[in-house]
Amino acid sequence: MKKSLLLGLSALVTAAAWAPMANAGEIKLGGFYQGRWQVYDNTMTKEASPTNEGEGYVQRLQLQADMKASEKSNAHLVVRVLDNNTVEGADLGSVSDIATTATPGLAAWNRVSPAANNAMSNNFWEIRQAWLETEAWGVGIKFGNMPLTLNDSILVGDDTSGNGGLLLSKTFGNVTVVAGNIRINEGTSMGTARNNTLYSSGQDDSNLWAASAFGKVGLADYNATLAYADIGKVSDFQNALNAATGNTAGCTAANPNCNGSNNLWAALTLSGKIGYVNAVGTVIYENGYDLKSNTAATAGSKVSSQFADSGALVALRLSGNTNFGEWNAYGFTASKGFNNITNDNTGWSPTWAQDGPGTVDLLNTFANSAGKGALSSASGMTANSNWTSPSENMSGIGVGLKIKSAGWTINPMVDYAQVTRSVTGDNFKSAAGGSLLLTTQIQKDTTLMLEAAMIRPTTASGATVTSDNPYYAQASIKMAF
Repeated sequence: MKKSLLLGLSALVTAAAWAPMANAGEIKLGGFYQGRWQVYDNTMTKEASPTNEGEGYVQRLQLQADMKASEKSNAHLVVRVLDNNTVEGADLGSVSDIATTATPGLAAWNRVSPAANNAMSNNFWEIRQAWLETEAWGVGIKFGNMPLTLNDSILVGDDTSGNGGLLLSKTFGNVTVVAGNIRINEGTSMGTARNNTLYSSGQDDSNLWAASAFGKVGLADYNATLAYADIGKVSDFQNALNAATGNTAGCTAANPNCNGSNNLWAALTLSGKIGYVNAVGTVIYENGYDLKSNTAATAGSKVSSQFADSGALVALRLSGNTNFGEWNAYGFTASKGFNNITNDNTGWSPTWAQDGPGTVDLLNTFANSAGKGALSSASGMTANSNWTSPSENMSGIGVGLKIKSAGWTINPMVDYAQVTRSVTGDNFKSAAGGSLLLTTQIQKDTTLMLEAAMIRPTTASGATVTSDNPYYAQASIKMAF
């Protein structure tokens, strides 16, 4: 009898423990695996062989869990188990490339190498996004580290990393308004700030307050956005600005007189169909950072004026159908003073930026290499500091085709980019190139991709560098599940 009673209690406890789970909704697990073999040269300057080339096999395994409690409450999680890591074989001998001064003579490890080949690292899994979506009193709520795209992914683009914050949404007739707070710079790994009695003990977040409206006017869909950045004086970004504007000591307990800054962006995107052409146009105005410590007499004035000046970006994407497939084109130009909200991940074409593991972004690399000049150490910036990005102080144009033939999709692309306004000491001024992507489905949800691209950069007048022709050639298989 005692045995029966114990078994009954055990069953009751088990049932009580599992009862909430049984009513918790449903979970869907998906994602993809992609492996890529590649050879490439991703540098703009000429180097002696074989240091100018790279070769390798990289892979990515991404998992996404969608957890649904009800029609209006669900949570999402995006995890990368592998991301550009390599797998060490078991037959490499007695010493592996992970041997370090601190841990000499390590034997070969039959495992996935974590970041920086550090044997003590546990960075095997990386949570890229985690967020909740629900509704309260007719207002939509998003909370967590979520994907975010605004104004054709130009003002803010989703690169499968999370923008932490809170968004509220409400639909009024045919107009949906989204507003909230986004953390665009985290001072600590946990995304929190400590009491700033000593500035070195912690750093404030940089806040982006944004309101965006989505709707339709006439035949065009629109997305209008107003975004205000409030940069704390002890944030990572503001420390860099202080250094660039002559306050080389940064923001510390010994130097508490550094300043915060702010900026404002206004953007409008219109999209629609004109005849047989799909068009998406975007205009962005940026007011410029308020840099109170900007001193024209400092060596950093050239850099700081770019941050402090107002700027604008205009972009247009076009696409349409042909008898044999599709065509697409783009064009954009940004003034020298234009600055992005976050790191630039705009993918104008495969020549600019790829997707997937081990990306080799040729025109992105060119843009990050262009617009450089020599600064003295008094500016707080290193020599050849970067003054541009793929949509700051840049202009570009491109046209491509998508041809379907014999089970293959063939996508050639031709691109051209140039620095909008050069400054003394620039290394490069323009680049022309193109890419070719061939894809075919070899099994259900399993795709074979063959890729190649090359660009030819042109050095600026007076530049002493010898330019190279960067390229990549890759073959990859991607399986979605």
